[in-house]
Amino acid sequence: MRPWEIALAVLFLALCLVGGLYLARSSTNDGFIGMPGSGGPVIGLVRFEGEIDFASANQLITLLEAARRDERVHGVVLELLSPGGYATSSESIYYTMLKLRQEKPLVVVIDGLAASGGYYIAAAGNRILAPASASIGNVGARGGRPSDPAIAPEELSSGPYKLEGGSRFDQIHQLDLVAQAFIKNVVSQRAASPVNPLKLTPEQLGEARIYLGSEALALGLIDAEGGRADGIQAAADLAGLADYDVVDLPQYLDLLPPLVPTPAPQQAQQALQKLVDAAPPGTIYMLDSRIRLPGRSKPTLLNSLPAKQVTGEGLVSSQPQSFADTLLPATLRGVTP
Repeated sequence: MRPWEIALAVLFLALCLVGGLYLARSSTNDGFIGMPGSGGPVIGLVRFEGEIDFASANQLITLLEAARRDERVHGVVLELLSPGGYATSSESIYYTMLKLRQEKPLVVVIDGLAASGGYYIAAAGNRILAPASASIGNVGARGGRPSDPAIAPEELSSGPYKLEGGSRFDQIHQLDLVAQAFIKNVVSQRAASPVNPLKLTPEQLGEARIYLGSEALALGLIDAEGGRADGIQAAADLAGLADYDVVDLPQYLDLLPPLVPTPAPQQAQQALQKLVDAAPPGTIYMLDSRIRLPGRSKPTLLNSLPAKQVTGEGLVSSQPQSFADTLLPATLRGVTP
């Protein structure tokens, strides 16, 4: 071959290589996840699915903090499917997400369900997207039915509220404080949305209704209808990126295994049972109100104390003896059928 023919062939191959790389990058930007090949900016995708408890919250917080500190990550998309869980864990994730969005864009894509604590963490995003049929909202708190302070006959305590931590009125007031903080934070975030501000009053929001995605859009609870690809594009636009890679954030930051594995349908009730069993006494939940809390499968330390004997037909009182005891089935409370 003549020298000019060789040079032309080399130029043609180089153009084909460049074109192939460009097409691959375009596919990645459209929502396909890969590993970066150029060392350039990335949009990190992370999926959170399931109940919010201490362990899952800690994993997500660790990942979000790592993404905030990593200069290669220019934006984060959180794909969310959660009915909520512990109030304290939901609040911890919320504040971590607020800190992240102060430094880089954070877009939340609701994949079917973001109720109660699930919506709490969604409210921390710069943008919230969801399909029209998703279940969204349920802003509020719930917990076991309170009881008056009890006396444990086999134990000494230093004050009338040492065993319970307060009266039934204190417990009701604390539940209301948690719910009001939830409402206040949602209002502060959604009312300030530059795309679709909140159209509900705090009183209406506190009714704890669950809305379809289309209804949530009309009420300002989300910013737009959409899915993963739309969320990635929104994060890139907020970061001012035209050329970027999309990566699986746990893998990219070497924080495997995935945060919350998808449970099999038959394991969902077991997961909820585990959530209740691991909860400290008096736990306040931000959990989808359509989900019934199961009874504890194991008694707490206080409930394992001998029951006080009383006169009459029954040997033990049929009323719950403590705030935590209200989550126990009757057989564990010592109630005779």
